[in-house]
Amino acid sequence: MILILVSTGHFDPLIQACDKLGQRYDFFGQIGMSYTEPSFPFVRTASPSEIERLIQKAEIVISHGGTGMLSQLYQFERPTIIVPKQVRYGEANDSQVELAVKWAELGMGVLCMDVDRIEEAIKECRKRKFEFPKFPKIGEFLSPRCSPRG
Repeated sequence: MILILVSTGHFDPLIQACDKLGQRYDFFGQIGMSYTEPSFPFVRTASPSEIERLIQKAEIVISHGGTGMLSQLYQFERPTIIVPKQVRYGEANDSQVELAVKWAELGMGVLCMDVDRIEEAIKECRKRKFEFPKFPKIGEFLSPRCSPRG
């Protein structure tokens, strides 16, 4: 299953692009307040535990580029296609672009800047092996010299 996550807002261009692919893929969407009701199965909202269950079940996750969602996806090390919300899709700004680009540069996902290229991104995602670098946990320090005890 390919899971589409748009959070509580809307991302109609992404939902419409996936819907155009029809029966070629097994999509399930969490579509938030999107106006588009796709032909594939979807829910508008889901609890955090339900989102986690869906992520664990998914072969691939297609997500907007929000900080909260990408942080959650990092925990599960799932192949991810990041489609940042952008001004050209009716958003107020391009604030998700920088994080989405960095996520892809780190090897943790495939960047898709154009929803009309989502099928290419799916094919690329299926071919790639992803790396999930290990970062210090909150409260851990990179160097003992940074520690208040050091």
